[in-house]
Amino acid sequence: MNKRLYRLIPYILLIGMTLILNYIFLPPLTFQSPQFRIFFGLFFLAVIFIELIFDIDISGKKKVSRVKYGIFSLPIIFVLIAFVIQFFNGPVFRATDYAGLIDVKEKDFGTDFFAMNPDQIPMMDRDTAERLGDRRIGSMSDLVSQFVPDNAYTQININNHPYRVTPLEYSGFMQWFNNRKQGIPNYLKVDMVSGEVTLEDLAENMKYSHSERFSRNVKRHLRRQYPTTIFRSPSFEVDDEGHPYYVATTYKNKFLFAQQEPSGVILLDAVTGETQSYDLGEIPTWMDRIYSAELILEQLNYYGKYTNGFWNSVFQKRGVTQTTEGYNYIPMNDDVYLYTGVTSVNSDASNIGFYLVNLRTKEAEFYPVTSADEFSAMASAEGSLQQMRYTSTFPLLISLNDRPYYISSLKDDSGLVRAYALVDAQDYQKVITSDTVDGLIAKLNGTVSKPEDLTEIEEVETDEALTWISGQVENISQAVVAGDTVYYFMIDGSIYKASIQLSDQLPFVELETLIEGEVNQNNVFRSIQISQ
Repeated sequence: MNKRLYRLIPYILLIGMTLILNYIFLPPLTFQSPQFRIFFGLFFLAVIFIELIFDIDISGKKKVSRVKYGIFSLPIIFVLIAFVIQFFNGPVFRATDYAGLIDVKEKDFGTDFFAMNPDQIPMMDRDTAERLGDRRIGSMSDLVSQFVPDNAYTQININNHPYRVTPLEYSGFMQWFNNRKQGIPNYLKVDMVSGEVTLEDLAENMKYSHSERFSRNVKRHLRRQYPTTIFRSPSFEVDDEGHPYYVATTYKNKFLFAQQEPSGVILLDAVTGETQSYDLGEIPTWMDRIYSAELILEQLNYYGKYTNGFWNSVFQKRGVTQTTEGYNYIPMNDDVYLYTGVTSVNSDASNIGFYLVNLRTKEAEFYPVTSADEFSAMASAEGSLQQMRYTSTFPLLISLNDRPYYISSLKDDSGLVRAYALVDAQDYQKVITSDTVDGLIAKLNGTVSKPEDLTEIEEVETDEALTWISGQVENISQAVVAGDTVYYFMIDGSIYKASIQLSDQLPFVELETLIEGEVNQNNVFRSIQISQ
């Protein structure tokens, strides 16, 4: 009896450990998942190890049953066969099939490329959005002690305008414990054009998020309802009415045990926890991020590498191309497109064209435009204001006057946007810089031809009635408006605005700092004095 009990104990421990690991890693219960196959194979390896221990007596004499170990080895053999099949379904043996995973249509830049409205160009990159979001929460004393912004900052379109959205998350375990019943009350919405940050209040708090513990954690909640479905980390999105959701793209293997391909989505209501699954052809149009950037880039590289076969990509390399190291997102027609350049495998400093891929439908377009690569354009933009030592963001490619241009933001060492640059994609030595995007367009079109024009505008503004104010800062926030960083101060219960152009000390203003200066009738500072 004791011997049977001793034999049972390691199996109880093994099953317990398996359940714990399953709870932590949440693998889908299907052999189509490599993660599950590894779990399955390791489980039976542990079973064989336990049996070997008990089949060896004290004297070291083995009592091995070939039938028993043959049965226990079958699942492991099956797992090994599955990985062998996966290898033989890889690019080495199915190169042309991998090249055909994405259907790329060649287009003409002059006639087919979308002419973007300057008011819709998203100039705030992810890093800037995060800084603005952190600053916005930091100014909310009632929230900052309990919540912090999640690092999602998903770029989406809301009513055909580009935003980055991210939910708040609990700042720690005790904050989760104290607020779990009420849930998360807000999410952040960052306007990618103006930089305005909005803290969106919800009629009902979010009860499901990545920062939740136990059954209300997004992935755990979805895994419990869809135990055999393959999905990756769900992304945060909001619909056109501002209601929050988590969108989990589901996957099936395109080839046996190989190459996972999106098959649909699962939509999780972040407020109620209700879920609904959709096939690819049924997805609501407000969803923008069905295909991940990583998957799209992988398949674009398969297309450029294996179109003429695997061995051509290794030896002759005829017609082999690859995407550039960076990418960006372009809003077009109320969808989000991934943009990346295309270069030869020789990795020179020029592009032979660029790809645009719709992240909702996977429609892919190739524009054969010979141009400098993005990093050369970034270096050229930085060099145009070399004395300022600005850093360029990864550029967007836009069409102006039927010609391709790179447009990027120029940031200082603190990460604040100070200027914008427009680089001719085909002659990257031609650079236009301005404090605003409208200024770039105006300079390109020749509507601003002499500095005197701007001087006359500034002189008109000095005639307005000004009032002297003085007081301590009670609250502070900031936003980027038309390319200019604007600081908002609450002084004696009133809100005042000051442009970064007035003083380099503005980024260092803290609560209770004494501020004096002249303001106009709209409470905009025209001169300012800061007492540290």
